Amino acid sequence: MTGRDEGRQARARLVLWELWRAYQQVAETRQVACAPGCHVCCSGRVLLTTLEARLLAEELTASGQRGLLALAARAPAAFGPACTHNALARLCLAGQEPPPDPGPDPGPGPEGRCPLLRGGLCVAYAARPMACRVMCSLTRCQPGGAASQDPWWVTVDTVFLQLVEQVDAGGGWGPMPRVLASLERGGGPGLARCENLPGLPVPPEDQERLSRLLEQVFSRPLNGQPLGLWINRLRI
Repeated sequence: MTGRDEGRQARARLVLWELWRAYQQVAETRQVACAPGCHVCCSGRVLLTTLEARLLAEELTASGQRGLLALAARAPAAFGPACTHNALARLCLAGQEPPPDPGPDPGPGPEGRCPLLRGGLCVAYAARPMACRVMCSLTRCQPGGAASQDPWWVTVDTVFLQLVEQVDAGGGWGPMPRVLASLERGGGPGLARCENLPGLPVPPEDQERLSRLLEQVFSRPLNGQPLGLWINRLRI
């Protein structure tokens, strides 16, 4: 890795942590039924960027959980959408149909349960990826069921997932086991490529409210400069 690449990685880490903090503050007003130990939705199908996987791996290593990291990298990962969030947004804004997902989804059964759960709790909670942070429900989830979500929060969650992808533009994206395995090997096939943010295909009824929210998010100070400027500098 060149000095320029190392500098970009360092900036991306700062921005990702700040986006996680921003989302946490934004979501403080969100009404959810979720609570510690509620883990029905915690499956191995979680999707993340390579940058998120690096921070996850560092958290597990720092807490003496290298064995769990290896276990997570070996977990089944048959599920993998054909498009990243920004790729899907790009196609949507262009009026094009996305390609079909290759599937299949491992499902919520024991074989699809997240390997980072212990006693119903995540052992890497502080560094969990954005896909985990946005997974909430208005009602208590049941095995085999689906989360009940407010459409407004689906919009907000999707935008934050797009921003996280922008932060790792040029990196990889896919199911957690596949991304972790790729990091251990120093690369490999099977990952989609993170894209630049092409725009936000937001429902008309959410546009004004989202604009106000993003103005607050992008104006957050990070090392003396607004977060939005940092994110823009990570475009490729």
